[in-house]
Amino acid sequence: MKKSHYYFLIIFFFVTRYTMSEANLSLTLNGNDLGRSYDGVGGLMSYAKLLYDYPEPQRSEILDYLFLPNYGASLQMLKIQIGYDGSRTTSCWPCHWRDQYAPNYQRGYGWWLFKEARKRNPKILLTALHWGYPAWATTNEQKAEFIYDFVRGAYVEHGILLDFIGGNQNETAISRDITKKIKQKLLANPALKSVKVVAADEGSQTVKFNVISNLQSDAAYSNAVDIIGVHYKSRPGNDPIMNGIFDFGKPVWSTEDGGGMFNSDTHAYQWVDQLMKLLVDVKVTGVMRFLVTASAYDNMPWPNFAMIKAKEPWSGNYVLGANVWSTAHFTQFVKPGWKMFNVANPFIYTNQTDTGRIVAYKSPDTNDYSVIIRTNDNFPVDGADLQLSLSDDIAGKNIYVWRSDFNNTDQSGWFAMTQTITPQSGKATIHLDKGCVYTLTTTTGQSKGMSNSPATEVLSFPYTDDFESYQVEHLPRYFVNVNSSFEVAPAGTGLPGQVLRQVVAAAPPLWHPNDDNIGQPLTEIGDMRWTDYAVKIDALLENPGVLFLGGRFDQKTENNGDYFMEGYYLSLDDTGAWRLLRKDVANAEFVELSSGMIAGFGLNQWKNMALSFKGNVINAYIGGQQLASVTDKTYTKGNVVIGTKSHEVTNFFVQSPQYVTAQFDNLLIDKEYVSSTNDAAVVRPFDIILSGKHKFVIRLNDPARHEINIFNSSGQKIVSTTLNSGQAFEFPTGGLYLIVVDGYTEKILLK
Repeated sequence: MKKSHYYFLIIFFFVTRYTMSEANLSLTLNGNDLGRSYDGVGGLMSYAKLLYDYPEPQRSEILDYLFLPNYGASLQMLKIQIGYDGSRTTSCWPCHWRDQYAPNYQRGYGWWLFKEARKRNPKILLTALHWGYPAWATTNEQKAEFIYDFVRGAYVEHGILLDFIGGNQNETAISRDITKKIKQKLLANPALKSVKVVAADEGSQTVKFNVISNLQSDAAYSNAVDIIGVHYKSRPGNDPIMNGIFDFGKPVWSTEDGGGMFNSDTHAYQWVDQLMKLLVDVKVTGVMRFLVTASAYDNMPWPNFAMIKAKEPWSGNYVLGANVWSTAHFTQFVKPGWKMFNVANPFIYTNQTDTGRIVAYKSPDTNDYSVIIRTNDNFPVDGADLQLSLSDDIAGKNIYVWRSDFNNTDQSGWFAMTQTITPQSGKATIHLDKGCVYTLTTTTGQSKGMSNSPATEVLSFPYTDDFESYQVEHLPRYFVNVNSSFEVAPAGTGLPGQVLRQVVAAAPPLWHPNDDNIGQPLTEIGDMRWTDYAVKIDALLENPGVLFLGGRFDQKTENNGDYFMEGYYLSLDDTGAWRLLRKDVANAEFVELSSGMIAGFGLNQWKNMALSFKGNVINAYIGGQQLASVTDKTYTKGNVVIGTKSHEVTNFFVQSPQYVTAQFDNLLIDKEYVSSTNDAAVVRPFDIILSGKHKFVIRLNDPARHEINIFNSSGQKIVSTTLNSGQAFEFPTGGLYLIVVDGYTEKILLK
C-alpha cells in the first residue's frame, strides 16, 4: 500500500500582531489513516400521534423532511416505542399484544411509521425498544416472547424486517435472562436471525454502566448482545463510567441523547457540539436523538424536544426547526460505513483558545470525504482562513462548501451551498466565519427541501366526534393517550355504532412509577389556546370507579418532564356522587369546588357530562341539568381531557392493579353549552354463561329476537344471525371472542 507522508491533523495559527482576526488555521487529512466506522445518526420517535393525524400533503412533506435522503434531516436510524398500554417519559403507545391470546398487529401507528421511513429510505436502520410489559407478561419467558413477537409481527404482517431490537427494558435494571431469551428466539427463526440485539439502554442518571460488568461475567449474555447501547447525556469522553466498554469488539451507540428543542436556534449548535463530542471524544459510532417530532400537546412532558413542530393537524401547520439542518450537516454528507480520519487534535485553537471543532470521514469505497466544522462564538470576529492539505489519493476532487449561520434569523442562510473550491497541488483555502456550521464535501446530490406550510389556526368550534368513521381498535383523531388506551370500539348497552372506550382492565406495571407518571387512564384532545368554551360527552362506567371530564387543562407549555394535570374537572362515580374539582401543580390531590349526588346512576348506564367556561365562571352539568356554578380564575385556557380512576386511589399519580373501563360517545366542544335531552340509562340486554370447554350460552333479558355478531381475535366476523334466548355457541379453539348483540359489546376468553 502506498503510504502518504501526511499523518496528523495539525491545527495551529500564526499571529503577527496577536489579533484574533488574523488567526490562520491549517488542517491536514490523510486518506490512508482512518479509524472507527460511522454507523449513523437518527432519532427516537416518541411523540407521533398528532403527526399521524395530519392531512395530506402536509403529512408526507413532514415525513420527507425526516427520512428522504439528501432532502432534510435524512435520518439514518429510527427507533420507536413498543407500546405496552402504560405511561412512559412522554405519552402512551397502544400495545400490540394486550391480551395473552390475542395479538393485534394493526393496532397503533408504529408499523405505519416504519413503513413510511423505509419507503423513503430503503437503507434506514429500524429498531424498537420497550418501556414496559403488558400485565399478562410476568415471567421472563413471557416478556421475551412479547418482544420477539413484536419483531415477528412486523415482518410477517407488515413485511418490515427490523435491523435491531432492544434487549432490555428502557433505563431499568439489567435482565440478562430476558436478553438471552430474545436472542435465542431470533436465531431460531431463519427469517429473523439477522436482527441484532441492543443492550442495555441504561439511563442518563446512572453512575455506572452495569452492562460492562455483565458482559464481562456472562459469556452467553455477551454473545446475545450485538450492540452496546447507552444513554450518555453529555458525559466527558474520559469519564470512568466508560472504562472497558470498548474491550468487547462491539459497536457502542448512544441510543438516546439530548437533541434540543425545535424552536431554539442555539440548540441547533448544541446538537452539532453534542454529536462531535459523542463521535470523537466518547467514541460511539451511532447516535439517536430524543426526540424527532414535536407531535403532542404543549402541556405534555418534553413537548418541543424535536426537530420539527407537527402538533396542529387541524390546520396542517408545521415548523421546521434549525435542528433539521444541523443534523443534515452530518446525515446528508456522511454515510453509514464511512471511516473517521485519524487526527491529532479535533479542536480549533486561536490565540491558544478553543474556538471550534472538526470531525472528518471518508468513504471506504471511493475517494470521497466530508469534513464537518463548528466555529464557536469566541471565534475571531472577522473570521479566519482554513488551509486544507490533502494526501494525494483524495486531492483530485472539487470541494463543495455548505454553511449554516443559525444566529441569523434569515433562514436562507441555513444549510446553503456557498462555494465550490478546486484544490491546487493538494491545497485548498476556505474562509470560516464566527458561530457557523460547515460541511466541506466532495459528494454531490444534497439539497435543502422546500415546501409551504399552512398558517397556524386555532381548532375551530364546534368540534364534534361520534367515533363512527374509524376502524375498530384505532385511535380517534386528535386524541393523545397519556396512560392506558382509549380506542374506538363497537358500542355497548343498546347503542348502535361505535364509541370511544377505555379498553385496558389489567394495569401493566408502569415504567418508573414513582417519577410523577400518570397512574390512571387519561387521554387529551384539543387546542391549548381555547379559553371560553363548553365540552360535553356521553359516558358509561363498565365497572366500579370514577369518570372524569376536564377542561382548561394545563395551559402552560412544559419544557421538561412535568405533567401535573392542572385544570378543572367534573367527576361522577358509580354511586352517583359527583364533584367539581380543580387540580393545582403543588398538590397531587384535587381541590373540591362543589359536590353532590344524582339519583338513578350506576354501572352500564349512559349519562351526559358537561363543563362550560366563560371568564371566571365554571358550570357543571350532568344529564342536561346544571349542578354547579363556581367562580375561579386560576386557569384561563387549555384543552380537554377524559379519564377514569379506581376507587382504590385518591389521585391520578398512583396506579391501581385494575383500571376502570368505560365508554364515551358524542363528543361536542362548542362556544357555549346547549342542554342535552338524550340521557336514557340503558342496561345490558343479555348475559353470557360459560357451559364447557370452548362453549357458552347467551341468555336474553327480554323475549324479543336480537341480532348477534361474533368476531374472533383477528377481527373476522365468524357468526352473524338472529338470537333466541338460551342459544348455545361452541368453537373449535379457545381464545378471545367479541360478542356484539344489538350494538352492545362483550369480550369473552375461552380457554
